[in-house]
This record gives sequence, structure tokens and C-alpha cells, in this order.
Amino acid sequence: MKGASNVGTVTDVDGKYALDVPSSAKTLVISYVGMRSEEIPVTDKHATTVLRANLALDEVVVTAMGISREKKALGYAVQDVKGDQLTQAANTNVASALQGKVSGIDIAPSSGMPGASSKMTIRGSRSFTGDNTPLYVVDGMPITSSSDIGTGNSVTGADYANRAVDIDPSDIESINILKGQAASALYGMRATNGVIVITTKSGKGARKGKPEITVNTGFSFENPSTLPKFQTEYAQGIGGKYVATDSRSWGPKIADLANDPKYGGNTDNDYTKESGRKPGQYYVVQRARAGLDPWATPQTYDNAREFFNTGVTWNNSVNVAQNMDKGSYSLSLGNTTAEGIVPSTGLLRYNAKLTAQATLNNHWTTGFSGNFATSKIKKQTGANNGIIATVYGVPASYDFKGIPNHIQGDPYTQNTYRGTGGFDGAYWAVEHNSFVERSQRFFGNAYTQYATNFGDSHKVTAKYQLGVDAYTTNYTDIWGYGHSNGRGEIEEQSVTSNELNSLLTFTWAWAINDNMNLDVLYGNEFVQTASKYKDNTGSNFNFPGWDHMSNATVYTSSGTFHRTRTVGNFASASWAYRNMLYLSATIRNDVVSSMPRNNRSFTYPSVSLGFIFTELDALKNNFLTYGKLRASYAEVGQAGTYYASYYTVPGYGGGFYNGTPLQYPIGSVMAYTPSYRIYDPNLRPQNTKSYEIGLDLSFFNDLVSLNYTYSRQNVKDQIFDVPLAASTGYQKLRTNGGSVHTNAHEITLNIAPIRRKNIHWEVGVNFTKLDNYVDELAPGVESIRLGGFVDPQVRLSKGDKFPVLYGTSFLRNKKGDIVVDENGLPMAGENKVLGDAAPDFRMGFNTTLELFKFRLSAVFDWKQGGSMYAGTAYMLDFYGVSQRSADFRNKKDFLFERPAVKQLADGSYAPNDIKIKGENAFDYFNALSRISEAGVYKSSFLKLREISLSYPVYNKPFLSVTANVFLRNVLLWSEMNNGIDPESTQGNNNMAGSFERFSLPGARSYGFGLSVKF
Repeated sequence: MKGASNVGTVTDVDGKYALDVPSSAKTLVISYVGMRSEEIPVTDKHATTVLRANLALDEVVVTAMGISREKKALGYAVQDVKGDQLTQAANTNVASALQGKVSGIDIAPSSGMPGASSKMTIRGSRSFTGDNTPLYVVDGMPITSSSDIGTGNSVTGADYANRAVDIDPSDIESINILKGQAASALYGMRATNGVIVITTKSGKGARKGKPEITVNTGFSFENPSTLPKFQTEYAQGIGGKYVATDSRSWGPKIADLANDPKYGGNTDNDYTKESGRKPGQYYVVQRARAGLDPWATPQTYDNAREFFNTGVTWNNSVNVAQNMDKGSYSLSLGNTTAEGIVPSTGLLRYNAKLTAQATLNNHWTTGFSGNFATSKIKKQTGANNGIIATVYGVPASYDFKGIPNHIQGDPYTQNTYRGTGGFDGAYWAVEHNSFVERSQRFFGNAYTQYATNFGDSHKVTAKYQLGVDAYTTNYTDIWGYGHSNGRGEIEEQSVTSNELNSLLTFTWAWAINDNMNLDVLYGNEFVQTASKYKDNTGSNFNFPGWDHMSNATVYTSSGTFHRTRTVGNFASASWAYRNMLYLSATIRNDVVSSMPRNNRSFTYPSVSLGFIFTELDALKNNFLTYGKLRASYAEVGQAGTYYASYYTVPGYGGGFYNGTPLQYPIGSVMAYTPSYRIYDPNLRPQNTKSYEIGLDLSFFNDLVSLNYTYSRQNVKDQIFDVPLAASTGYQKLRTNGGSVHTNAHEITLNIAPIRRKNIHWEVGVNFTKLDNYVDELAPGVESIRLGGFVDPQVRLSKGDKFPVLYGTSFLRNKKGDIVVDENGLPMAGENKVLGDAAPDFRMGFNTTLELFKFRLSAVFDWKQGGSMYAGTAYMLDFYGVSQRSADFRNKKDFLFERPAVKQLADGSYAPNDIKIKGENAFDYFNALSRISEAGVYKSSFLKLREISLSYPVYNKPFLSVTANVFLRNVLLWSEMNNGIDPESTQGNNNMAGSFERFSLPGARSYGFGLSVKF
């Protein structure tokens, strides 16, 4: 009661309350942590009051080590996303659920397949070849989130999922992103790339009394987000002639196939001599091989669309929570079942979580959180020899789906439109090749806490937390008998990881006086990680039908075991003055077992300052209601792995041999040779120095809020391999060298233009501009290859952005003009940097409109600038299956599309005016296919990430039912405009997001859901 601090009450979980007020009372003040207070007049009847989020003043966020602090007290930038924002469009992956909703983060998904990997970085990349993913902390305990196995050069094979796939977004209460090193410094080396702090649902927010049960279900359908435009006019072949097994579609018109001199049913040839003329038909060799009637009527087939399925995803979860006087608990069960748009792909995941807290007495509390996840991911191959190469490349005249994928009576001999040396027909592949990940994981922690007060101004808290993260993932890749015209192969990999995390903290809170507060923290952390990796490969199955390691004629086996320990001691002190000035400092020392003995101890400091200048009496006003300046500095490192020396079992191969045909043991003879890599005994950890300044403003009581942050990260002492001369006896030296820096600009703008009883509209904008540059490499090293082919590739090079595309360029003269030959065709020039993969900026738009009981939400994501190698697009031109290739073929003549010059007899240059005849279009695209620069496209795009509509169908105190419909990735505008999703790329490593060649497509989704609470 306003003016009577001793008169008040609290609501129940449904917001209901009762209060006896004196007759003199006139105004009731309604408040809640993190919400704007409302003042209403006292009347006999009081309607419902809805409190809106207080964006600036009293919001509480979870920071490092699980410490909850008021957002206004922080001297660095953090951003949070609530659980309902993550699941409003039924996302099954945490990374994809964050896209477009947070500034300072770059998320590069690999495809739209269930369980596909996503590379996430915060404020750019810091390590040349190491891990750049942030640390995930779930309920106060760090867990593994990156991929166990990398995709290497990422030009063959299947994807490998990130371990973040084990997290169920439907069980997340909130995510707080600690972007800068000052925010995450207390976590030490593991947090050099930032921290994703996840708080899962607990029973604390549940109603008291009987348990509260929530059941959620969602059902969605998926289709390819985009497909190339295929021509439907020309048949298989080359030079205008039909060739039954040619991979290209530069043959005759489909309508003229019946007149083909060799295969046409209207002409005299070997086939009509045998069976008589077949008017209007033509002979199809593959139909004959499959035992079908070989004669077919020419027609066009929509082969790509016919190949892809309509994917189906079904999410279900149930949560039982109860809040009691002395504690609370929450039990969650979840299931995700997904069948992908590519046949034989899918995801089956089960999640279970139990969390509980108990207050033992006035001083002691205890609790635990345990999460179990088991999953099975079925995958298919992307990249150069993946299935898309034989889906998109199919001639429009070929019945890809209707003609059996194997010859009659032999399911292991492929039958498709082209030769399968190095490739598999897509339908044969999804039937015979299998790529499966199976994982079981448990992570969680238990804690006990003691807190006591000393007088009215001192509070001391001691807390001990013990956590574990243990999982085993088995990877089985099978290329069936008949793969690539061979006898198949199998690879079985397994990763077992066990991490123990012991955390002890002491905090002291001292209210010095009414104007000053001091909070001090000391902690000790012990982390031990043991990981085991096994790799068994087998090739050349003895006989078909049993694709098993025991059936292989040649097999090899290898394994590694690693154990590392880190002991960290850390401390922090935070001083606050008059709710206006906040000063914090931290320091942490890590001792790491994976570094050289004389270089294992490292100390990192941080300091931050926040100044709320609107607390000054002279600046208090109703226009600028909140204003804060903040600044921070921090250092943090990233440890490497050091081995004094070790030996390996050699294998020898080369020439025309596949694999390593000479391997030890040979009979009873074993051999060992020194490893090809040696380690610098003075290896140091990578070091990051971070500077950050920012400004937070709020106008008209949070009607408009604006946050700006500038940060710079200087990273030196990169750890990577430096090539060595062969005379040393080694190939590489693992050492320190090189540096990289990032300038980051982040803007967050939130506007609530309408705040009415039945209408509430909010708009949010997240802007990010990251400039990530490579400053130095090691002496003698000009570039580092991250992946791709020899040409083209993704690499790092001194003075360029991180990363760049590199390969064969167009031939240019000294002025930089592209030069064409005497036929008007472009020519190959030097190998050089072809473009920056990083965008100029990214911007996310979020909006929510509440109209009476309806709630409409949408997320747009805009990426501006940057380039990617889209090999699929220009290879489809080369194959002649793209609509673009047919358009050029149908022209009378055309010029090379880019501004160019021709060379005159005297050596001078003139603008290109040499026209290429339409009948020579193949020569044009053939020339382009040999120049990597022709496959580099600008990759700007705008996507409608999500749109969802929800409505409370039934809402009573004992039962509430809410229905919703949603769409994901349904609209795409792409600067490439070639039918390739700019986010369908290859690699789960540092090359991700910039390279594709027959990558698996993205997916768009549409579905509905239901939430029942009682």
C-alpha cells in the first residue's frame, strides 16, 4: 500500500491476492522483480493488472558461476532469451532457435537435416585451427557442446553433429549470453569464446500446493527451403547428341528423342531392327538393364522434387513441477521424432530431467539437477561425392525414380543415368549406404549451500557443487557393397568422454551503509576430463548382404586415450555506490596439465565499470528515464595440447593405390616410427585481450530502449601447425605464432509503440558488425588451409578477413580487367583470394503483437555482404541441367556476362564485343567450370526465420489450453539467386558457412502445437 509499508501481501502462482486495507488507503502499488511497477486506485472491485517487463531497471540475469545479478550492475554486455522465445516456432535445436534473436552471435547451420551441425561463434573467431565455439553452462555446470569429430576438409562424407544436439529447447527457462571476456573471465580458459548460460525449468516458479503438470506437443512438416531451377527442354548427352550414360544434358531436345539415329523408335537402328520400330518412343538402356520394357515415350521428369520427402517432426514433452514451503522439484520428459526431407535421414531423441531443491533449515539448502539424453541420428552424405550430385545432376529426360537403381537380379550393381565411379546413384545410396550416430549422455550436478548473516549488514555464503558430464557416441559409416563400383567399406568410430567438475565458492555480501555495498567471491574449481577415441575401418567386403566389420578383407584399428586436469582459483570483488556506480574486478589462475611442465600456470584479470548517470538528480527526467555508461577490460587464454614425444604405427601407400595397402603388423613384425608432428617445449596458451565500452539508454519508461557496444579482441600466440623441411625428419611443428583481432559493433533496439489493455506491440532489432582480421602468421607461413579442395579452398591469409575463399581467378590484365580469348571465353588466371566469407553485418528483427488473446510473433534475419563458394550452381550449368544453361543455349548469341576486355594485335585492350553462339554454350560453361572464381557468389540474404500465432483456447485456474501454429524459414531472398540456400554449407569446423558443392539443402517448416497445463 502506497504510504504504508507495513500493509501488503503477495499473490499466489495465478496472480490472485487478498488484502485488508485501511479506510484512508487510496493507491495500491503492484510490483514484481523484473517488471515495471503499476499504481492503481483502491476500489471495491479491482480488475486484472498486467505488468510489463522492465527492460532496464530491475532485470536479473544469471552471470558467471551461476551468480544472479541485476543487469544494471554489470559493466559489460549480456543478452538473454526467454524459453518461450526459443520454442514459439517449435525449434528442436538450440542454435537455430537463437538465430536472429541476439546480437554479437554468428550461427552457421550446415543443412536442414535432423541433427545437422551448426557452428556458433560470439564476437568472431579467435583460434586459427582450434575450437571457436562458446562454452555451454547448464544449471551452473559447464558441459561439452562442440563436435567430437571434425569434418576435415569437408568435401566428402557425412556431417557430424554438435553435442549441443542433446539439449532439449522445450526444457529451457532462459538463456543468457555472456559475450565478452569480462563477462566470462571467472570461467577461465574454457570461456575464451564466450559463454551460453542455460537455466532449465525448475519447480521454483510452480504454484504451491498440488503438482502443476504441463504437456506440450507439436507436429510439423518440412520441405526443401529452395531448389535450383532445372531446364525441361534438353535431354541427356553432349554436342546435341543423345548419349545414354553421359553425366551431362547437352543432348538433343527431349521432344526429338524418338528421332535419334541410334536409340530412336522412329529410325532404323540396332534396337528397332531387333524389335521393330516404336513410333514416338526411344530405347532406354537403363530400363533394359533393370528388366523393364526398354522403350519409353520421351517426357520430362521433376527428379529433384520427386526425390525429396515431406519431412515430419513430432515433439512431445511433459513437465511435473511442485513448489512447497521447504523446497521444490521438477520432472521433465521429452521426445523428438523427425524424419528428414532426404530419404533415410532422421532424428530420434529422448530427454529426461529431474531437478529438486530443499531448504533444510535457516542456513542449509541443497539440490540437484540430472539430465539424461539418448539419441539416434540417421544421416546422408553431402559434398562432392554426396547424393545431391546425382539428384540435381539428373537429366530431365531420365526417369530417376521410376527406373530401378540396380540391374535386374543384382541389387549391388548400380543402374543409373551416369557412371558411378566415385559416385553412387542417390536412390541406391539411401538404400545401401548408412551413416548413423548413436549417443547416450548424462550431465548434471548436486550442491549444498550454507548461508548465514552477521548482524544486519553482513551475509556469508559457502557453496559446494559437484557435477559430471558423461557420454558415449558411436558413429557407424557404411558404404554398401557396390559403392562406387567397388565392394564397399565400413568405419566405426566411438567417443567416450567423462568430465568431473568440482566447484567450491565463498561469497561475502557487506552492506557498508545505505549508499555502498561490497560483494566478494572466492572459488576453487577442479576439472578432470578423460576421453577415449576408437576408430576401426574395414574395406572390400568378402560378399554382399552383410555390411559388417567381420566381412571386410582389409581392416585397421586405432585408438587414443587422453586425460587432462585443470585446477582454477578465482576471486572477484564488486562495489556499488548509490545504485549508480558499479565497479567489479576478477582474477583467475589456471593450472593446466595439457601444457608443458614449465608453462602450466596462467593468470587472467578483468575489470568493469558501470555508471548510471540518470541517477544524478540533475539528470532525472521523464524523457531519458535510464542511462548507463559501461566499460571493461579482460584477459583470458586458451590452452593447447602438448606431447613431449611419441611413436606411431606407420602405414604406407600412394601411387595408384587407395588407402594404405602396406600396414603393420606384417605377420608377426611390428614397426614404430616417430610421429610426423613435434611440439614446441615452450608452448604457451593463446592469449586474448578484450576491451569493451557501451551505452544503455531507456526513454519514456522503457517505451524505447537502446543498447550499443563496441568491443575489440586482440588475440596473440595462436597455436597451430607450422610446416617443417623434410630434412628435419618431421612434417609439422605445433607452436605459437600469429595474431588475429576483432572489432565488434552491436546495437540492440527495443520499441513498444502500442501499450493498451487489449493491444500490445513490441519490436526488437539486433544489429551486429564484426570485422575479424588475421594480423600475423608464423614466420614463413603465408596462409593456413581450413578446408575445401586444393582449388578452391577456404583459408586464412595475413591481412585478410577470417576466413577467405581462395582459388583460380579469371585472367586479368595489369589494370585488373578480365581478359577473354579469341572466342570470347574467359581464361584461368592466377590463384588468389576470391572473396571474404564474413558478412558486412547481420541484423535480426523481432516483433510480437498481442491483440486481445491472440499473440503473433515473427523473426526476420538479414545477412548483408560476404561471399561463398557455391559449387553446385555452376556445376549444374556445366552439366546442362540448369534453366540458365538452357536459356544461354537458346540464345542466338551472347557475351561473357562480366565486364571484360579483349586483347588486340598490338597488345592493347578494348572492351569485349566477341559474341558466343548459343550452340556453343557448353564451351562457355565448360570454361567457367575450370575457374573457381566463377563459382563464388555474394551471399547476402533475408529470411523469415519464424512466424507463430498462439491463442488460449481455454483458460481457467484449474486448466489452461493454448494452441499455436508456426512457420520456419518459409521466405528467402538471396543475392545468389541460383536456387542454393546460402546457409546450406559444408563443414562443422572453422570453414563452416562459406563453402558448398552439392551440399544437402536447407528446410522450411510449417506446423501446429498444443500446450495443456493443469
